[in-house]
Amino acid sequence: MEVKLNKIPALTWNWLRMNEAAISDVPVLSEGTLLGQFPDEVRAERRPGAKLSFRTGMGTAVDEMIQKSGAEIVSVYSDQKVTEPVYLRFSYQGGAADANAFELHAEENSELTVVMHFSSDRKAGGNACVQTRYHVGKNAKITLIQIQTLGDEFTFYNDIGGEADENGSFCLIQMILGGKHTYLGSFSELSGRKSSLTADIAYRLAGTDTLDMNYVADHIGQKTRCGILASGVLRGSSQKLFRGTIDFHRGCAGAKGDESEDVLLMDDNVQNQTIPIILCDEEDVEGNHGATIGQLDENLMFYLQSRGIEEEAVREMMARARLDAVCAKIEDEKTREIVQAYLDEENQI
Repeated sequence: MEVKLNKIPALTWNWLRMNEAAISDVPVLSEGTLLGQFPDEVRAERRPGAKLSFRTGMGTAVDEMIQKSGAEIVSVYSDQKVTEPVYLRFSYQGGAADANAFELHAEENSELTVVMHFSSDRKAGGNACVQTRYHVGKNAKITLIQIQTLGDEFTFYNDIGGEADENGSFCLIQMILGGKHTYLGSFSELSGRKSSLTADIAYRLAGTDTLDMNYVADHIGQKTRCGILASGVLRGSSQKLFRGTIDFHRGCAGAKGDESEDVLLMDDNVQNQTIPIILCDEEDVEGNHGATIGQLDENLMFYLQSRGIEEEAVREMMARARLDAVCAKIEDEKTREIVQAYLDEENQI
């Protein structure tokens, strides 16, 4: 298969080749296995067809990948405030060609937290695709936490899309700690009044790793809010492309959107690309975007070295700080411990 993913809503100059990701030789996938742990208050079911049809960040090509795989939809429902998370564990084998699809439903006045952990052996390679659609009801909240600790040769497609009703909130936390080629997409339709989106993304790339991202917040309802923050570290000859779009539609008076990036460039051969976009069809709105991209500050380096900290230790400490800052936002202690243990083990290798 040859697919095109992560197309931005407003195209920029074609010669930059940043408008979308074109991928050739994508294998045909089949339904993957997973280990799920569900609280008693949560209902889960499988069915062959999708119930939700919201747009997703990566586009219709992923829909086709899921359909061709034959993967059934796993739907998760909550009609109350559930304190215990749903845990979904994906343990991929070398040579995998797996696909899974999910729908998350938070009914009115309910709360649902879902933790997805994508892992494999450190040297493993393969292909995997996960698509997640969600619907947040009135005064409800969905928190989706995704931890990626895939092997050094894995290609991963992670696609998200959904809608939030009045006072509904969707919170997304993603930590990209492994994998060779990663594609992330998220589309959030803030249709209800005072609905909101928060997205916190942390990543680290090394060697010849690549990361391609596309995040879109569609403000439709009045006084909607979004905050998109991406923070990461690039090493070796790795490449990263971040597309972030805040789209204010007519009628979303009082809406506010913020997007920002904090990228630490550890080596001279890394490639960092960023496309922040704000689209506006409404006057009474506020949109902000910014980026901090560069190497370690020389004054900070001198200050820490003067206090006996070696240069390499300073570099590792600052790189780790970006990951720890996002990890600290994960309220589930069990998941935080998994992340910290993985990072600690990596430092010992």
